Amino acid sequence: MTRDYKFGDYAKFGIPKLDEYLGGGLDRYSENLIIGRSGIGKTILAAHWAAEGVRNGETVVYLSTTMNRKNCETYLKRFPFMKDVYDKIHWRFIRVDPKYILPVTKEKIVNGLRATFGIEGEDIDRVVFDSCTDLEKTLADPVLYRRAISIMADLSYDYEITSLWVEEAPMMGEWSDTKNIVDCVIFLDLLRVPEGYARAMRILKKYRTSHPLFWIPYDITDEGIVIKHGYYVRKSYDYEFKCD
Repeated sequence: MTRDYKFGDYAKFGIPKLDEYLGGGLDRYSENLIIGRSGIGKTILAAHWAAEGVRNGETVVYLSTTMNRKNCETYLKRFPFMKDVYDKIHWRFIRVDPKYILPVTKEKIVNGLRATFGIEGEDIDRVVFDSCTDLEKTLADPVLYRRAISIMADLSYDYEITSLWVEEAPMMGEWSDTKNIVDCVIFLDLLRVPEGYARAMRILKKYRTSHPLFWIPYDITDEGIVIKHGYYVRKSYDYEFKCD
């Protein structure tokens, strides 16, 4: 199926400054990753993207391995950006069970996703997988995990779906292989600054786009993710704030 998207029609977050830094938003039919430690705002940022898709008239599926229906409603539904769109997102609350994905084959993955989505792939525009860390921990093998996510990425390309993966960054050690198969990586972190600590995100990569390399400060507010003015650059081993 070929969707009726024109050149330059990006899958936006609906956060103007972030979409600007991304060159318009996420590229259509691409794989993308939000990564950061617990409590940094990954799920809220992914929810912004899901809500913007619905506002754009798209079919959006949100897979959550960390929430159930009740706490998702009390947590995400309260944000103003979810007004009038929350109930139009196809929420799927799942627990990754190894018996449904082992051995890791394309047939297993296809059947599992079809049962989970409840919607044919050609009818889906955006998918959020929050979080793929549960899949990684369940498989407990980097080779199997890479195979599984590679199959899922190929399916997204085949069905022309734009996907956003959410991943927990470990406190110590290497990130998973997810970063190697995606087109865009947005890293959320706490930076040590002269005033203490500040939340900031950085676009580590985005194919086909000249994106900024500095850290972008943001707040988590009652409105959701709010991009602040200015940016952070590294100075020695700390960070110094610069104004626009």
